[in-house]
Amino acid sequence: MKPISLSVCSVIAVLFSADTLAESVEPLFKTPEYLEHTFVDDVLDVFGADGEFDESKTIDMSYLPTAYYTPEKKFGVGLLMVGLYHTEGSSSAEQPSSLVVNSFISQNKSYGVSIENMTYFNQGKQRLLLDVELHNEASVYYGKGIAAGDIDSNKHEFDEVLYSFKPTWMTAFGSDYYLGVGGEITYAKADKLEHVVGDNGSTPFYELPSGSSAGVVLSSVYDSRDYRLNASEGWLFQLDAGLYQNFESDKTYSLYDLEVANYINLNPVPGLIAWQVQGQFSDGDVPWYAMPDLGGSSAMRGYIKGRYRDDHMMMGQMEYRLPIVQRLGMVFWGAAGSVAPSVSKLSDDILTSYGTGFRFRIKDKINLRADVGFGQNETAFYLNVNEVF
Repeated sequence: MKPISLSVCSVIAVLFSADTLAESVEPLFKTPEYLEHTFVDDVLDVFGADGEFDESKTIDMSYLPTAYYTPEKKFGVGLLMVGLYHTEGSSSAEQPSSLVVNSFISQNKSYGVSIENMTYFNQGKQRLLLDVELHNEASVYYGKGIAAGDIDSNKHEFDEVLYSFKPTWMTAFGSDYYLGVGGEITYAKADKLEHVVGDNGSTPFYELPSGSSAGVVLSSVYDSRDYRLNASEGWLFQLDAGLYQNFESDKTYSLYDLEVANYINLNPVPGLIAWQVQGQFSDGDVPWYAMPDLGGSSAMRGYIKGRYRDDHMMMGQMEYRLPIVQRLGMVFWGAAGSVAPSVSKLSDDILTSYGTGFRFRIKDKINLRADVGFGQNETAFYLNVNEVF
């Protein structure tokens, strides 16, 4: 499981309609006939965003130029490439395999590319997931703990250079249950780290050494979602346990990721309810780039990503997703979470956030999203593609 951090440049998208897999989500208003196909649809058709999956092609590709904004990277542009395909022996009733490539460059010279490839074999009984992340993007470090993150003068800005490669092989053991084994290799560098001095001269000096690590990850997954990348109903229970070698310190550390998510189609009432609980827990000498954190465009919107880090993290968020009419929709959400040096202290200091956003569907299951999140004494705006979870 990937921590929900995406930097929104690491957005995920799909091009296959879930209407063949589950009952569609009821919109607030039925689309009138004169709005069913407009000039906007004609423009999107040029980029392959025609809402269809052509199974006759080896891989059905779409290319979508994107624009986004996050507090970390400012305004940026990118190219989202999405391909759908069936492996040999697959039926048209199965959800297709997918390849998603998201590249970006931003106003403050952040740039990067993320790749997610999920291939289904043997009627979905085996799955191969490949995650690749390559970026050089603006980031912040305030120290460990909520108390450190609450002090504005602790802010240290730097360019995070990160290369990550993570393959995972999963096999079905019973209906909707999978066991997986994978690996992860990561290199990270804190480039251009700025050591600022506060008004009282007490700003701490942080050393964020370059590092590389590799590990083995075991996964236990129950997944009954109608579509893995953008569900409208079903459950996800996932537990990942990874053992890593830090090559710089020659020490090992462990990471444990827990995710529970549920999607409730309210049909015939308009919209759906989606909720998620995430936990990230660590043990050993965890490097700064692998430390559990809160904030960003996908976990606790309203806080800058990386402001709150510690050995353990727990958060939950709930959304009401409401299609309005034709391609337009809205989302309303609330979230709460914490970071702490021990699991028992996660309830000592709780951060909260809430917000709303607009959605514009650029293809079935792909939304351009504009969100505004309100944290405690902090507000952030996000412009990106697709839903948060």
